Amino acid sequence: MKLLLSLDYELFFGANTGTVGKCLLAPISALLNRVEKKGVKLSFFVDAIFLQRLRDQAGRFRCLQRDYDTIRSHLEGLNKSGHDIQLHLHPHWLGSSYNGLNWQVDTRQYRLHDFSDHEIGEIIHSGKNILEEISNKGVFAFRGGGWCIQPFDRIAGQLLRENIWLESTVFQGGTSADPTRWYDFKTAPDKDYWRFTDDPNHEKDSGPFMEVPISSFLTGPLLFWRMALAKKFGGNQHRSFGDGVTMTANSEYYLRRLTSRTRSVVSIDGLKADMLKEAYRQNMPAGDKKLFHIMGHPKSLTRYSIARFGDFIDSNSFEYFTFQDLASLKNNYPRRAHEKI
Repeated sequence: MKLLLSLDYELFFGANTGTVGKCLLAPISALLNRVEKKGVKLSFFVDAIFLQRLRDQAGRFRCLQRDYDTIRSHLEGLNKSGHDIQLHLHPHWLGSSYNGLNWQVDTRQYRLHDFSDHEIGEIIHSGKNILEEISNKGVFAFRGGGWCIQPFDRIAGQLLRENIWLESTVFQGGTSADPTRWYDFKTAPDKDYWRFTDDPNHEKDSGPFMEVPISSFLTGPLLFWRMALAKKFGGNQHRSFGDGVTMTANSEYYLRRLTSRTRSVVSIDGLKADMLKEAYRQNMPAGDKKLFHIMGHPKSLTRYSIARFGDFIDSNSFEYFTFQDLASLKNNYPRRAHEKI
């Protein structure tokens, strides 16, 4: 079985964005210390527009220059060690400002779709360029910020112009009615990967895009109640490395998860790492899948979740993949479900 672990490399988007050291450097170091001996390589979806804002504002604020230099050095080291760097976009940073003490976050333009077609093209182009300057490798995979990629035909042409052909935002069955962060993947295929043209929910063998979805699983309200209690009373082992504040969703988003069964991404964030064994069982019932794709956010990792992920990979036999390892999918697409990646 192949395992792909992708991490969204980003700060928080609430009233306090947190710091580079605690949201990124410390949790990634702790994770690598636990898993490197197993040969795990990580794929990082890097919030490129945040890097652009740091670079644009560095002349005015020395601390932002230090943050930019620190992140660039960190990513260069990860890239040199064989980890993967791909494109993640949270374009609300373009409307956010730094006042000398902290970031004033403005999420009124949170989705790419909140911008004009020309602006979308510029955002994708600049984001890809800044990451390729760091990695010296082609960036070809994309993950939308906040799962927001729909309607996909609004961004498809701009992605293809930048030779970005691999998409990895979808998780089968996922849905959110939050007006700021809405998405609907209920009709997405339940497969390791597939081709599509302008809607990742609809497979099309001749499509120019490849979807490599995040694995998902069905869970009940108990998990989210445990997460809320652990955050408040769990102590140091359940305290996130990140020192910022999360962006809040609307009340329907939380009510649904606290009262009914929902589909969730397979994740190593916090107590979700407790569900890895069950999620793996749900994803491999008939042995027809070859790829287990776990995601996470360094800012949301805890000492407990890292330990649980380490235990999970210790007790299973995996071949570890990054998106660079999956690049051959572009031209070699198995037509039958039983063919291997």
